Amino acid sequence: MIPLYIENGVPLVWNSQGHDLRSKHRICGALIGSLPSFPRQNDFTGLPMALMTEEAALLVEKGICELYQLPKINEKPPEKEKQEILAQEQKVLEEQSEALRKRKVEQLSQKIDIIMAGKKQKLLSKGVTDVNLDKQALLQEEINKLPCLTPGNVLVHLPTEHYIPTERKKLDVNALRSGLTERDNDIRYSIFKDLWERGYYITSGSKFGSDYLLYPGDPVRFHAMYMVRCVCDRTTLFRPASLVSFGRLSVAVNKLAVLAFCNSYGKIEYQTLQWHDS
Repeated sequence: MIPLYIENGVPLVWNSQGHDLRSKHRICGALIGSLPSFPRQNDFTGLPMALMTEEAALLVEKGICELYQLPKINEKPPEKEKQEILAQEQKVLEEQSEALRKRKVEQLSQKIDIIMAGKKQKLLSKGVTDVNLDKQALLQEEINKLPCLTPGNVLVHLPTEHYIPTERKKLDVNALRSGLTERDNDIRYSIFKDLWERGYYITSGSKFGSDYLLYPGDPVRFHAMYMVRCVCDRTTLFRPASLVSFGRLSVAVNKLAVLAFCNSYGKIEYQTLQWHDS
């Protein structure tokens, strides 16, 4: 199963298995991390991937994911663990130093004839006529000049998961953070699950004043078709201005406004708001 790590009530995916959630299970999430190669920008984001409460609850229910917490992740490591980390860093330095030296020796071997010709030309320009250079000795001399790789120039491994074993505590879905009441949360989850089972890709609709945006395919390739707002209490009265604003906004962004609710029989129903020319 794919592990989801809970941090402040938010489920996070820290490894590349998050791609499987999107490609196999239509769970999009939201990448919130910076890319190590381009940290000073926010146009392109990377791991971790944060999931909505509904997404995580669905994955747990379907047996795709499990929820975990790392209670000791922020504690100072013991001395033994520090030594393991230092040993790992030293091993990386030695491996990269050896790989760099091997590549440099190959480059020098390929260019040794050019280097010899340059040496001869330099000696002749100084008036030395009896020039007799040993190729192997010259190659070894150039190899001895190669500088050692310093820790500051090492390519650093950035693990996306804790690469040293640490305590993991398994959690249930109650650990997921939600600002809603239990009843409202259940209705929202029922609506989300029903939409997911209908084959839609679903993302948060907060930027369009709704709860969810529905896509007919991967959001990378398709625009959203529907803006869904969950009605958790069927007895609540709508102000006409609220319906008008929701409907007009959907028209402005070329989407259909949908109200989703649970009827008295416990079945999910949908009501579409459509604007027509008068």
